[in-house]
Amino acid sequence: MDNIMNAIVFEQAGTPADALKITEVTLPEPREGEVRVKMLASPINPADLLFINGMYRIKPQFPQVAGLEGVGIIDKTQDNSHYSKNTLVAFRHKGLWAEYAIIPEDKLIPLPDNFPVEKGSQFSLNPITAYALLEDAALRPGDWLLVNAGNSAVSKIIIQLASLRKIKTIVITRNEKEAEGLTSVGATRVLTSQSGNVAEKVLEITERNGVACVLDAVGDDLLSELLTVMASFGKVISYGLLGKGNVTYHNSTVIFKNLTIAGFGIDAWLTKKGDDVQRIYDELITTIANPEFQMPVAAIFPLTDIYEAFKFLKNNANTGKVLISMNSR
Repeated sequence: MDNIMNAIVFEQAGTPADALKITEVTLPEPREGEVRVKMLASPINPADLLFINGMYRIKPQFPQVAGLEGVGIIDKTQDNSHYSKNTLVAFRHKGLWAEYAIIPEDKLIPLPDNFPVEKGSQFSLNPITAYALLEDAALRPGDWLLVNAGNSAVSKIIIQLASLRKIKTIVITRNEKEAEGLTSVGATRVLTSQSGNVAEKVLEITERNGVACVLDAVGDDLLSELLTVMASFGKVISYGLLGKGNVTYHNSTVIFKNLTIAGFGIDAWLTKKGDDVQRIYDELITTIANPEFQMPVAAIFPLTDIYEAFKFLKNNANTGKVLISMNSR
């Protein structure tokens, strides 16, 4: 039937294998201030797993269509819409793992018609986060930036943007296999957390001067150690929750070097930017559209193969994004 579409739905929180169902639902209709988008692709992000498990800051409303980020083509608008049909758009919103989705107009990011779909599906979260973190870091060419959780998608984008700005990067990852890929995207130096003595190695690399900024997605004992290798007036920006333990430090560590420790959330940052947001989007679109800019995709699965997609993700974590494909362009 013309008013029916496929969607990935869950009716209670749980693991993807237990909670998700492939089902047919009624084709949604946009209301005032909304558009309907023909979905093209959506990545499986860590936030999606938290959302399905009921542990994310955005809570599901059952029955809930899964999926929080994507790219698509505007399929239907209201008469007074600011957007035109057939416009390629990226967005973050809940309910995207379906053939069509309803998106508020204020969440749309228009993209050029020829923008790569694989990059477009990842555009509205990690690249903007990476850009924002570097802006808040306020580093100059030649400064040392330390990035942990180095093999994550957002870290790889941070490394590339930092390289374009002539900022030197020390990237911490888990093992030598992951380290090879980080050098290829522009990391100045790569350290493995398994090798130990990370703090001493950072001091050796920086000629005992320390790093101007740490972009932290881990916390835990690793950040406790990294706080000891900060340069004077250095800044720590924490944006992730990968570690399970607490960060510990003595006040003297912060006071004697005039350090700043800050938290980061992308939505609050975008709100603070106001009218400058479109300039940031335009700059990122130009940068990311360059074929040399890497946003690796490990595999693409059709919507109806969602269980296989999660199986692949479990066995191939950090080799690149796993995308869900809904429709052809």
